[in-house]
Amino acid sequence: MRRPLRRPFALAAAVVVLGACGGGSGDEEAAATSEPPSSATESEPDLASGLLPAEAFGADASVVAVTAEQLQQGAGLAAAGAEGLQISPEECAAAVEGAQPTFDDFDDVAAQSATTGSGTTVEVLVRGGPTEGTVDALGAAAERCPQAQVTSPEVGQATITFETLPVDDLGDGAAMLRYTTVVALPDGSQVSVPAVIGAVEDGDRLLVLMNLETSSLGTGDPGAPATPLDPAAFADLLAQAYETQADALG
Repeated sequence: MRRPLRRPFALAAAVVVLGACGGGSGDEEAAATSEPPSSATESEPDLASGLLPAEAFGADASVVAVTAEQLQQGAGLAAAGAEGLQISPEECAAAVEGAQPTFDDFDDVAAQSATTGSGTTVEVLVRGGPTEGTVDALGAAAERCPQAQVTSPEVGQATITFETLPVDDLGDGAAMLRYTTVVALPDGSQVSVPAVIGAVEDGDRLLVLMNLETSSLGTGDPGAPATPLDPAAFADLLAQAYETQADALG
């Protein structure tokens, strides 16, 4: 049985697939021209002040602000074909559904994107919405669904493999997951795109950090595997991101 993917964590996997096939071009240019999102009230500090400083991503990183609208557009890239986007087996749909709340469920959203070479890291902070259960769902995703098959009229067929990664005990709960998307291309070749996502719940705030490596794309050898990010380095960055927002926002 197959069910359509609805939630953004599932959609994020579809965005990886679409990106591997050349979708989503121009996102960085759009982000570079935007102003940092800010909807802070007089009684609360600006949520964007809790984002990592640019230097945290490395001296060569290109860091740009991402608006809430651009985040929604990113999800919309997959959501536009949500009726045709399906996942099997059934337990995989249950595992990924609800693993990340929709951004419009929150009162405040701040985000940024950092690109270094072939890797892109996106940091998102949300506040004043349904954070409870998000980290638990992410942590249980690989156990409930080690591997999923995705089909879509947009991208054809893809296989997504999930793996739980170790993470520090942060905030009110933390989880980290690696998922690798292998897309079957029309010429019979395959492209493999590894990604890592981490989440930390801290009171009414949720921190989400995601890295996507695309070193095999645009190299003339689409079948060459991308180099996965070091999980320990990503866990360290997630911990730094948690500490940064905790210090800035209390």
